[in-house]
Amino acid sequence: MHQDEWNSSEFVIELPQLEFNPETFLEQMQGIELTDYVSAYGKPTGLQVSYAPELIQTQIVKHYLDIFKDFKIPIGDIENNHAHGQGLYGWSYIKTKANAPLQRHTDAVREASITFPLTFPQELNFFSSKESTEKLVYEYKPVIVIINAKHKWHSVDPSNEPRLQFQLDCFNPWDEIKELVKAL
Repeated sequence: MHQDEWNSSEFVIELPQLEFNPETFLEQMQGIELTDYVSAYGKPTGLQVSYAPELIQTQIVKHYLDIFKDFKIPIGDIENNHAHGQGLYGWSYIKTKANAPLQRHTDAVREASITFPLTFPQELNFFSSKESTEKLVYEYKPVIVIINAKHKWHSVDPSNEPRLQFQLDCFNPWDEIKELVKAL
């Protein structure tokens, strides 16, 4: 499938209107310990994550939480926030290890990921279905993006370089998200 045959706004929404400096963001993530992420099935994933409460206490994350205040991001009790299941704390700092793929999947619970790419290059593959052999490769830029994580199949190919991201879990329906971003 050629890229122009895909309606990319159903897969990803870029937010260039929001000021974002990955280096400044990454500086505030320094010293945060990452641990290996194991799937709900007990399998290693090639990801390292942190859900540390101090992440959302940083000045930069507070700034973006204010910008996304109309979005359903489950912060709640930051010390005990695991109500949404495996890996869905409302926020996460994620490292995809070098040469580690992320298998094709859809997210089981969250509707979308508000993603802050912190290192480059990074790519995300989208597929029209679970069985599709044709993919749309999205190349991240230094721009905040919202990924349709629950309804669109996606994966990450192995890369020689690890990738770092900060993500906010979003529980608004995709059509509502498309309306909310108009006010940003």
